Amino acid sequence: MNILKSAGVKSVALLNMDKVYGPVMKWELNVDGDEGIKKLLVELYTMFMVGASKNMVPRAMLFDDKNVVVSAKDYNLLCFMLRKEAKLEEFLDYAEKIMKKFNGEPSKDSCLRSLTTRLRKSWKAQ
Repeated sequence: MNILKSAGVKSVALLNMDKVYGPVMKWELNVDGDEGIKKLLVELYTMFMVGASKNMVPRAMLFDDKNVVVSAKDYNLLCFMLRKEAKLEEFLDYAEKIMKKFNGEPSKDSCLRSLTTRLRKSWKAQ
């Protein structure tokens, strides 16, 4: 958990954007005890559904105090809420690879194991 926190991760979640029922939180891990992705469900749902209808699904949302990186597979979204200083491009890449590896359905444990391994490898390379 400390490696995620030191890399700038605030929260990680897998969401399903159901056309009938709206956004469904499949799982979430709040790393730093601060606000979680659940507070952004409406914004993420709107962003995804409008983007999907126009074939322009956004990959990140930038705020004054945080960034949210999103990878979409079908109607599932893997979301990373990051501190402002976190490396946005790295997490965009991680999210894409994790969603491809688990075909859009990563479990919380498999996602966190994969992310932790990638972070350790990237830190060793530096």
